[in-house]
Amino acid sequence: MKAFEMEDLAARGALLVGILIVLSRLVKAALERLNRPDLLGYLFIGMALRLVEGTGLLRFVDGPQVLSFLAQLGIVALLFRIGLECTPKNLLRRLSGATRIWIANITLSLGAVLGVALFLLDWALLPSLFAAVALTATGIGVSVRIWRHTDRLDSAKGALMLDVAELDDLSGVVLLALLTALVPQLQAGLSADLVGPMALTLGLVLGKMALLALGGLLFAQYLEHPLTHWLHDLQPRPDLMISVLGIGLVGAGLAALLGFSAAIGAFFAGLIFSRDPLSVKIDASFDSLSDLFIPFFFLHVGFALDLSLLFGNLGAVLLLFAAAVVGKGLGSFMPVMNRLRPSSALTFAVALIPRSEITLLVMQRGLDLGVVSPDAFAVVVAVVILTMGTVPLALRLLLPPVTTT
Repeated sequence: MKAFEMEDLAARGALLVGILIVLSRLVKAALERLNRPDLLGYLFIGMALRLVEGTGLLRFVDGPQVLSFLAQLGIVALLFRIGLECTPKNLLRRLSGATRIWIANITLSLGAVLGVALFLLDWALLPSLFAAVALTATGIGVSVRIWRHTDRLDSAKGALMLDVAELDDLSGVVLLALLTALVPQLQAGLSADLVGPMALTLGLVLGKMALLALGGLLFAQYLEHPLTHWLHDLQPRPDLMISVLGIGLVGAGLAALLGFSAAIGAFFAGLIFSRDPLSVKIDASFDSLSDLFIPFFFLHVGFALDLSLLFGNLGAVLLLFAAAVVGKGLGSFMPVMNRLRPSSALTFAVALIPRSEITLLVMQRGLDLGVVSPDAFAVVVAVVILTMGTVPLALRLLLPPVTTT
């Protein structure tokens, strides 16, 4: 390719990226004013981009290729951010209160969605497993906004909700890694001969994850504090975040060498920087970088969604939505029904129903691997949109504003 052709291609790509960044910021600002999740806006921009691309208006630039590359950066930034926001030390102290709820809602969600996908929707095993794993995760961003607005986020129930959601995210990432490792064997179909090889694969993956976790623990115990403070003295914010992000990318690359995706490595990298008090500053300074890259992942998900497939799968959307709501709702309600008043237990359970980032990440991974069909992908994305749209309405009824006298 000649130099002027490369410059022309770069200019066209820059034009597309610039337009998407400006649109994303405008949508984010508008939805924040309406107290709605910005994720929905990014998805709709992606859907609109797909419609525009279908008319041939994007022929001047390879939009799908550009968006796919930026989406990969967005995934790494998203998982790094999720890891950075986790507080393992605090979570371990409160683990006894959240574990029963976490196990119950993960088990019932997994079972309900898997049962509906396999036996009512007649999906194949792999797309059913990806949908089930995806819908075990919780996306409580919309719930947090309402709990904060009604001055209940700092309550014991609010803290418990955050703990359970954090465990859901952790287990979602682990389950994604395990399921991805099993894809080659599951593609051959279930049989007694595969039990041994599958058990060996799971053992190897868990061993690698234990090795990764041990390395992260040693880093967090002995290196994180002196390193972050040395970097802070050397390069105060925002340069500090750039250095930390660079170290995080090294960790993501090392995880990839162990056989994990770079996104899984980014999650562990974020996790090891989450325990030092200085991480609060790191977290805050990461906002600009995450706001730049993360929307591209959701734009890509919206772009990958074929809206025409939804019209023939409305029944599947409703069935899977019901399974997602019942599984997560009952799994979160039953463990607390003896600890809270029925109305409080119901509010707590409803707050954990929304799905968002991890769910979309799992389904996008399945689509990229070719084991999740566009139909199944569209159905689960629609379920995510439904949970994020309906739960805030329910919570506003269940959580009236606190009145002060």
